[in-house]
Amino acid sequence: MILKLIDKRKELKGITTFIFKPDKKIKWIAGQYLIYSLPHENSDLRGKQRFFTISSAPHQNFPSITTRIEKGASSFKNTLDKLKIGGVIYAKGPDGDFVLEKNSEQNIFIAGGIGITPFIAILRDLSFKKNPYKIKLLYANKNSSILFKKELDQLSFQNKNFEVEYFIGRRKLKKETVRQFISKKATFFVSGPDPMVADFEYYLRKNGVVDNRLKLDYFSGYKKI
Repeated sequence: MILKLIDKRKELKGITTFIFKPDKKIKWIAGQYLIYSLPHENSDLRGKQRFFTISSAPHQNFPSITTRIEKGASSFKNTLDKLKIGGVIYAKGPDGDFVLEKNSEQNIFIAGGIGITPFIAILRDLSFKKNPYKIKLLYANKNSSILFKKELDQLSFQNKNFEVEYFIGRRKLKKETVRQFISKKATFFVSGPDPMVADFEYYLRKNGVVDNRLKLDYFSGYKKI
């Protein structure tokens, strides 16, 4: 499918949301991703294709990418950053199982940095549908510039079933903090830099969390929080 860029929004320093209008109707479940292709000259070894979570919720109609673009970014991201309104990018999908299951009683979201993007899509969707899922979000970030913080705080204020806790700078999100939430009823979602997700995957599996209670979303190319 062809996606036309209709808006760009600077979220934080180095982080931008790109909003697209598809050339045909697209349906997705909050938490899924698209596979994007962006032809450009002098492509680096990282290539012309990327997987990005859709950061918008389905009811918002227009799929969006929220990503970090800083000095030393790939040729793909630099080309995306320079894309003008009306410019196009190509996409396949949607795909992915990083989504809420029906009748899930307790959901623990573990996010690191830019790994918040699938969660903001899910939370926007739940707010729109007024679904009563119980969710605890543990959000780790290197500093106090927290992506979507204002919106997350507002969503938490509006929904008694959603609680968010931030772990910033020296206040690290430790595995012992997560352990208290392990139970047969809890489903864990972990999204963030590869090293962080791998660490929590190992820890959760070691402590009895089974496959159907564990969902993972790896963000390659980012350092551990």
